[in-house]
Amino acid sequence: MTNQDRRNSGLHFQLVPYLIGTGLSVVLCVGALILFNPFHDEGVQTNSTADESGSDTPHHVAPVDETESRESDQGPRMSSNLASIFKLQTYFESSLALDDLLNNANVSMLIDLLDQSHDLQGVERLQSTQTQIFRKFATLDPIQALTYAESFPKSLYEHFVSLIYREWSAIDLDDALNFGEQHVPSLSWEGTSTVIEQIFRAAWELSDDAKLQLAERLQVNPYTSTFVLEKIENDKPLDNPIEAWKEVLSIENVGDDERYQLQQIGMAVIEKDGYSKFAELANSIQDRRTRTGLISRVLSDRLDTDEIGVVFEHALQLFHETARTVLFELAGRWCFKDPLAALNAMTNVPDDRLRKRLEERVIKYWVGGRPMEVLEQLDVLPVEYREIAVTEGIWSMSGRHPKETTKHLDKVSDPQTKLNVMWTMLQNWAYQDIEEAFTWFLDNPDLEVPLGHSRASLLAPLLNNVSPESARSLIELALKYPVDESGSGWESHVVGFLAYRDLANAKELLPKVRDGPGQLNAYVMIGQVVFNQDQSMNSVIELTEEIAEEDRVEFFGQFVPRLSPQVAYKQIDVLPTPEAQASAALGLLQRAEKSSNNPYNEEQIDHLESFLTDKERAVLELDSPSNR
Repeated sequence: MTNQDRRNSGLHFQLVPYLIGTGLSVVLCVGALILFNPFHDEGVQTNSTADESGSDTPHHVAPVDETESRESDQGPRMSSNLASIFKLQTYFESSLALDDLLNNANVSMLIDLLDQSHDLQGVERLQSTQTQIFRKFATLDPIQALTYAESFPKSLYEHFVSLIYREWSAIDLDDALNFGEQHVPSLSWEGTSTVIEQIFRAAWELSDDAKLQLAERLQVNPYTSTFVLEKIENDKPLDNPIEAWKEVLSIENVGDDERYQLQQIGMAVIEKDGYSKFAELANSIQDRRTRTGLISRVLSDRLDTDEIGVVFEHALQLFHETARTVLFELAGRWCFKDPLAALNAMTNVPDDRLRKRLEERVIKYWVGGRPMEVLEQLDVLPVEYREIAVTEGIWSMSGRHPKETTKHLDKVSDPQTKLNVMWTMLQNWAYQDIEEAFTWFLDNPDLEVPLGHSRASLLAPLLNNVSPESARSLIELALKYPVDESGSGWESHVVGFLAYRDLANAKELLPKVRDGPGQLNAYVMIGQVVFNQDQSMNSVIELTEEIAEEDRVEFFGQFVPRLSPQVAYKQIDVLPTPEAQASAALGLLQRAEKSSNNPYNEEQIDHLESFLTDKERAVLELDSPSNR
């Protein structure tokens, strides 16, 4: 048995879609192409020679009668306007209108439509429409179509070229090859590969040897042509997909191989008999999981040839009862391509409950993927979704577009939510541009924060990754601003946070901190780092020798309570003075009072209280020991 016989005998279950006219490219996968029949009522006559192929004048199509041309030009003007076509209510309707327009278009109309196509919104719609136009163009004047394709970027140009050669080869293979002998070798390797693939697909009936001879005429590398031939071998169309479907389903246990075969048959059924026939077959499958999975995979594959709006409309009409999950999958994918078009399409879903859930899915994906876009177009959302879109949109923006988030903070009404958003915003902004983020913080002294929090609490996410280099510029920036309500300069926080990353540089920058509570705070933060290094209070006491003697008591009153409760308890006995011990004990007892679970037992509390003077006892409203 020859290789060809083996391939033919094995073809029965090599079930890959019958994709007539697909413009598959290894360079560019253009999604959502709307199918149309470019040969409908064309009546093409072909009489070509090798000598004629070098002419600049198209020669493969019979001349167009002048009267017929004028009558075509005088057709309904509204239908030849792409913008008006795509204003129709659904993608489904607009695709049918465009299909009708192209079926009756002449060359001059196609050129005009190409010019109009550049104004279309959305990459998917733009590329799919241009693909349709070039495929039609190829059936009327392929050489002129190739000329117009040259104005596009290389990847698109070679994609359109491959489609043109496919349509041309289907009409007159010799004519396409005669011209291609000079043209195809000038393309890149990727372009040559896609062209020969499309010519092979247009000439299914030829033997493998004959196809390889075609490739040789076009100077295609033998390795490339053999690779392409093997790649598309399994894509040969099924002679009778309905019978193949029945045969696969007759198998007792349907496994992965059979599901894959059903998927390929489904594609072939849609090509030959339309979506309705496929729906009839798919809906007859009793097993829900098999049925839903099949519909999902087939409709997903159709996105290579049909606009997603068209596929969604078919799914809505044919599968909304048997495979609703497919609608949600398509809605989600559509949202990533064109969320506004997807949202508009959901309003046409007749079932109220289903429509609401689909709208929620689209808005969720839209807010998650393009929060800035959503916040700038809130008025296009249904009123009932706007509040949640604002909250979710700002949350999403705070992580991805922190600077732009500041413009929308006033839309967040809850103070705690706003604080959380600002925390995330500043954290991510600091990674991008810490000086810009710090400037915004300094420029907004009236930031709204919930009770129990201070504006300074936002410095943790902002300064957590400060470096010695950035610290210097931030300090210079902070010195240009007045101290806060407590008398602290914001530069003290910069030095304090730097200590966690570079203690030596933090100590070096301490003299730049203005006198006052801020300077003491910087020492406290540095003291924490010093203590963490060796767990020794002696090192901290040594540090305090740099502080004015009258400030040391306050230092220990702030420093010790920042340690963990039991560590602080053990260290209070070694503090340098009774005043320092009293100040630290006061801080620990105040912290314990605020805790829902007091970390100290009665004996420990008594021990801490033993350090207190009447001054601290008055603060805690405790009786003097002499009054007990």
